[in-house]
Amino acid sequence: MVTNIIWQNQYSLPELIFRRFRLAIYRAVALVAIILALLLFIIFVLVAAAPFIEEARWTVFFPPEPGAKLFWLSVILAGYAWYRLDREHAWYPALSSSAGEISVEKHLSEEVWRVLEKSYAYANRMQHPAVEPLHLLAASLSFVTGQRVFSRLGVDSAKLSATLRHGLSKLIPSPIPGLSTETINVLKKATELSLVRKSRHVEMSEVLVAISSGESIVTEVLEELEIKPEALDNVTAWYSLRRKLVNLRSRQGRSASFRPHRALDRTYSAVATPFLNRVAQDLTSLAARGYLMPCVGRSRETTEAYHIIEGGQSSVVLVGEPGIGRGSILEGIAQDMAAEEVPAVLQDKHLLLLSTAQLLSGANPAEAGERLLRVLNEAVHAGNIILAIKDIHQIIGLDAGSGQDLSLGDVLASAVSNHQLIIITTTTNASWREMVERSSLGQILQRVEIKELDDNSSIQVLESRVPGIEMQHHVYFSYGALAQAVTLAKRYLPDRYLPEKAISLLEEVAIYARERTGKDGMITAEHVAQVL
Repeated sequence: MVTNIIWQNQYSLPELIFRRFRLAIYRAVALVAIILALLLFIIFVLVAAAPFIEEARWTVFFPPEPGAKLFWLSVILAGYAWYRLDREHAWYPALSSSAGEISVEKHLSEEVWRVLEKSYAYANRMQHPAVEPLHLLAASLSFVTGQRVFSRLGVDSAKLSATLRHGLSKLIPSPIPGLSTETINVLKKATELSLVRKSRHVEMSEVLVAISSGESIVTEVLEELEIKPEALDNVTAWYSLRRKLVNLRSRQGRSASFRPHRALDRTYSAVATPFLNRVAQDLTSLAARGYLMPCVGRSRETTEAYHIIEGGQSSVVLVGEPGIGRGSILEGIAQDMAAEEVPAVLQDKHLLLLSTAQLLSGANPAEAGERLLRVLNEAVHAGNIILAIKDIHQIIGLDAGSGQDLSLGDVLASAVSNHQLIIITTTTNASWREMVERSSLGQILQRVEIKELDDNSSIQVLESRVPGIEMQHHVYFSYGALAQAVTLAKRYLPDRYLPEKAISLLEEVAIYARERTGKDGMITAEHVAQVL
């Protein structure tokens, strides 16, 4: 666990400028090395490759053959460029909650460093000796994150600028030059928040939240702009989530080639699973390739499921109403498995989502029973498969066609009770009470209750879904539109559940607003109210 978060140095504006200049030189040198390496290699190919291709003469790579020196010089330059780029990555080490002590400076993103530099410039221009949190806030508006955050909050840019100027005119800065104590505390709080959000670095979005949580003139400025702290927290979490999605897809896309995903019998098991390939979907491989949406606000439920499985129980049922997010939890578990952030019993395994429609399609009871047995046999023999079944109540009472008064649920119960297979299932509250609870399978399944998300968590789920809606309809949502969607969906759609009903509402609003605002228009809370 982290025992201490520290700020080590008191930087001046020239030091910050020199830091940026040094980084630019690093990048320029690496770029020049790459260009020279490519040029030398091309010259080598033109001079020496023909004899190698025609006669397979490996000596062309070694002196005194013509071009050999060019080849090795290109290799050395390429290696040097790689070293330079690797050293640049070392400037931004990833945050880790397991560190005993964290130095804030080592983990600030490049944008935060640029904002600090701009903050010094603001302070110098106003003849303030110290950089205060309000300087940070004002400087953030010159960069992408600050601009986008306040745009999503629906703040008028002219009013924002005027309010900040007024706040800066009233500011009584610290007489000690450099970063004030309040500013350093803001950066420490931002680091703590980055750890909570599992960010790789301290980004400007976390710094903005830390600024708003302090007791300073910044609070007065935000109140005058009618920005609530929870709204700013949610919007910055929105951008943190988007950033993680981009990084996840990039990182997992690169690593996907190292983890087989086309057919289940090409995984770590050498056992063929041809029937499972037809009737099940490998969620873990989809997660590894970045195809699944993040699971938001369900850490309690996933942790409870892990504890059940880790404790020796081999089956879990997620019980909750339709639209509440049971399927999202399954996808979240698959993402944890792909990232290997699960208990040991689930590591190096694949979560397969069984399609009951494909399993039962065109089959009589006897054939359905045979198909399920085949699925179970392949999964058990593979040894690395966790089976997921949505709406388990759909097969609980179906006859297995064995002539022994067995249901498909009984067949599943037999496999689970012998600890041959781990299954994770879902069902509704009504189906649990009426069908599943008293069945042989229900006696084995360990129940995890899935409750409806609160308003704040629902807004965060919407933030994770909105990018797809925006891309599809070429519109943009303000934060107020998301909050209004949750409020009005609760009020006017009582027979449905969050977050699904709010997501559906946003999709309707996107179509409605696109017709009225045109391409790339901003959707506000008023647009949501007009739809309902």
